[in-house]
Amino acid sequence: MQPDWKLGIEFIQCFSYLLNVYDTPEEVLVCHQQFEKAFFEFYTAFQNASVEEIGQLHHWTGYVSMFLLPYQGLPTRHLQQMYGQFVHDVMTKIIPKGKERPAMPKLSPDIPVRVGILCGFFRRHTVWKLMLHNWIKYLNNEKIKIYAYYPQDYTDECTETIKRYCHKFEMGIRPLESWFELIRSDQLHLMLLPEIGMDLDVIKLASLWLAPIQCMSWGHPDTSGLPTIDYFLSSELMEPETGDSEYCEQLVRLKNLGIQFSPLPEDERAPITRQEYGLKPDAVLYGCLQSVFKYLPQFDYIYPEIAAAVGNCQFVFISHHMTKHSRQRFEARLERAFSAKNLHWQDYCFISRPLNFYGFTSMLHCLDIFLDSIEWSGGCTTLEALNYGQLPIVTTPGRFMRGRHTAGILTQLGLPELIAPTVRDYIHKAIELGQNVAYREWIQQQIQTNLPRVMADQEGLKSLEAFILQTVYSYRN
Repeated sequence: MQPDWKLGIEFIQCFSYLLNVYDTPEEVLVCHQQFEKAFFEFYTAFQNASVEEIGQLHHWTGYVSMFLLPYQGLPTRHLQQMYGQFVHDVMTKIIPKGKERPAMPKLSPDIPVRVGILCGFFRRHTVWKLMLHNWIKYLNNEKIKIYAYYPQDYTDECTETIKRYCHKFEMGIRPLESWFELIRSDQLHLMLLPEIGMDLDVIKLASLWLAPIQCMSWGHPDTSGLPTIDYFLSSELMEPETGDSEYCEQLVRLKNLGIQFSPLPEDERAPITRQEYGLKPDAVLYGCLQSVFKYLPQFDYIYPEIAAAVGNCQFVFISHHMTKHSRQRFEARLERAFSAKNLHWQDYCFISRPLNFYGFTSMLHCLDIFLDSIEWSGGCTTLEALNYGQLPIVTTPGRFMRGRHTAGILTQLGLPELIAPTVRDYIHKAIELGQNVAYREWIQQQIQTNLPRVMADQEGLKSLEAFILQTVYSYRN
């Protein structure tokens, strides 16, 4: 629609290198390098953009994002920092007051600390289950008052639950300038964002100074790159020793998992059966129920290696987030991987239709073993596989926090034997579980015994409250 707007076209073209499904490991690296080159060239040109062009870019930042970048399994900090500075520069041209960090409002023992929570997912969503529900339920007390901001107009039963716990709850579609003024007028002591990177309005607001202290957590587990975020609230069980170097923010390792999970009640209907799904009735079923962009091509070989050893087995994927094109690419990868072992991928792989909550929990009841995705681990999915299906889960820790969620959960659960130190050990562990029914049953008994204490653990919430109070009261304007 604007064919002569060179800067805008360059901006949009950058993101064409971030794919849902990569064909080969080499393509992952090439796309990463091409994105880096293209975005650097765009950012250099952006430095000389006119006010009018910056105003146009303000609208486009709500349509494209860096969401897919960390799924490449490569370091992201330098690119996220460049993008974060870009968003900050654009937004502060539109809302100049957002460039200045506000002063810390008055504090005294008889005044509760005002904590804002800004999120686009105050509804039935992964972020609600991992963080929002228990954050607001637990933190809104005599010491802390929660001010919730939801820049969307979709509501469900979770939204109504949240409203009951908040000191203040604001929601709806309104101009970002209006949201900025509203939030600033509440004179918050600290702003808390459960994720930055999924909701595109939230990242634009997060690029402004809304409160004197601003923190994010791991709802989307990657650095924001924004110059306006002071702290990244993570988990001591999930972070590698070198984790600090991966964030633009100051890393805070909250106790244990850093969260308390809030699973939804399971559907009262009888679960859908293997036969109704079209799954093999007598095979060992391995669950691979992550979004397709979590599966990197360099790890495709693990499935035929497991299949060759176990024999009668089936790997269950879901077509969630699969376009026709990405499904074709993914199926072609599976075909190559299984052909290398002289196997037919259709004999061992099943790609389910997208699943709603009832379909997902039903599928968990059909499975025997859950295989964690490598370099971007399951978080909510892992906790649900344990909670609803008591499924043994095989994982191997990735290089970054986003690839170590399941390892942290299994450590908290007291099942470190399911954490494989290498991908080769991961394969051996998956084969052992597939061949040894008694071992699987023993693991399931351990899950049933130990899971309640994981679900009830509030150490992460307690350390979050302690962090908020200490950080606010020690702050100096």
